[in-house]
Amino acid sequence: MALQPLDAQQLIELARQKSDQTREQLFQAMGDVFLERSTVLSVQERALITDILGKLIREVSLDVRRRLAVRLAEAPGTPRELAVLLANDEIDIASPVLLKSRALEDVDLIEIVRNRSTQHLLAIAMRRDLSTAVADVLVEVGEKDVIRTLLENQEAQISRATMAYLVEQSRTVDEFQEPLVRRRDLP
Repeated sequence: MALQPLDAQQLIELARQKSDQTREQLFQAMGDVFLERSTVLSVQERALITDILGKLIREVSLDVRRRLAVRLAEAPGTPRELAVLLANDEIDIASPVLLKSRALEDVDLIEIVRNRSTQHLLAIAMRRDLSTAVADVLVEVGEKDVIRTLLENQEAQISRATMAYLVEQSRTVDEFQEPLVRRRDLP
């Protein structure tokens, strides 16, 4: 790995210790390595760090994970693997990543929509520049609060077919009517 020998030795020493404090230090250190050196890491190194972080994420406190998620949410060059890992965590950790991270791709967001909580879906529905593919899947889920949140998000792109479906639904679902008429892209 592209670390100084002293840094690598310290990481190995942290990995050997099992206390909560050393697990948190190791998690933060690995997150820092991923953030600061993601552009020079090989595919194998990225996979190894992602695997380590994936195992450590269950052992570190919510606060430590939340701090890392907030740092990564708007950081340019955030590794996709790490963003996906945090986006699938509890909503307090996932929220900043779901709302802001450019590292997440449509396929990641769609997977989260299909497998995570309503709170995860609400965070995705509030994302800026939400694609039509993700918006379509959010509507398919059929959660009224999620759909209303999506409609209130003026930056979300909604396909014509989905918009037509939502207009039809608004005849019986009152909470869709107001956000629909406020949409700038309503045909």
